[in-house]
Amino acid sequence: MFRAEWVAAVSMDACNGCRLCMRQCQYGAIRYSSNNKKVSIDPTACYGCGVCRASCNKNAITLSPRELVTGAAGVW
Repeated sequence: MFRAEWVAAVSMDACNGCRLCMRQCQYGAIRYSSNNKKVSIDPTACYGCGVCRASCNKNAITLSPRELVTGAAGVW
């Protein structure tokens, strides 16, 4: 499996912490914080498949070009 040219990111304002996206991520890139009750995505672990975005009921997840994301640029 190759990484895509995209990386997922979560809008903390839109995320309600339901963790539906976390259950769908087959790469383990999504983490849940019990402190703020939100998820976050590790850009270095994200493959950019977009499955998490499709499962988000709040449209809190967006895909950005990999080369523009700090930490993920050049990680293929």
